[in-house]
Amino acid sequence: MKRKISYILPLLCSVLTVIAVTSCRKAPINGKLDGQWQVMTIEHLTEGRTETPHVATYIDLNLHVVNLRRNSAGGTVAGNMNYDKTASTVSMDFPYNQDSDGFLALRMWGIYTNPVVFEIIKLDGKQLVMRSPCLLYTSPSPRD
Repeated sequence: MKRKISYILPLLCSVLTVIAVTSCRKAPINGKLDGQWQVMTIEHLTEGRTETPHVATYIDLNLHVVNLRRNSAGGTVAGNMNYDKTASTVSMDFPYNQDSDGFLALRMWGIYTNPVVFEIIKLDGKQLVMRSPCLLYTSPSPRD
């Protein structure tokens, strides 16, 4: 009897450990889109000008969340994201940026409508290029 328990108890502990470790992890659901992308250029298509951020500027995409982040120059703008792989589009909604200060924060990013839909021009492990009707973002490889 003791011999059975000495085999069953470690086996049971191993199975429970495997279940606990794998069930707590959130895997990316958006494939190559999920990650922290550094913005290299922002092209304002309607104004005909290109902006190269002078501070570290990132678009963080993970699961259904988007964070627009400029280090040391304006904080973070958080929103909801929906990625349609078949249409190659990303729609972003910023529900907490409905007042004048919120719209001002979005304008710093060249976003003049809320929600906004971006068409994905290029997405691979090295580069992300997204375009809205008035904006084009270019980013190199994501940082994890």
